[in-house]
Amino acid sequence: MSAQRWLVSVAEGHGIDDVVAGLEGAGLQVEKVLRGVGVVVGTCDEDRRSALAGVAGVGAVEPDREIRLAPPDSDVQ
Repeated sequence: MSAQRWLVSVAEGHGIDDVVAGLEGAGLQVEKVLRGVGVVVGTCDEDRRSALAGVAGVGAVEPDREIRLAPPDSDVQ
């Protein structure tokens, strides 16, 4: 199974460092910790999603998505 990038939100009232440690223990390779917004970005196989969601202090686990916009001079806006 190929690795997927995940956005993990930290539930209010939980320490982000504790959640990061739990996510790493559940198999997430942490790439970024966005402390200001309470989000952890990392990669792991899709079959680990439920393990990530089960970590204490995790509010949500969502796949990262790439969004592309048309150039300003294109016909589609």
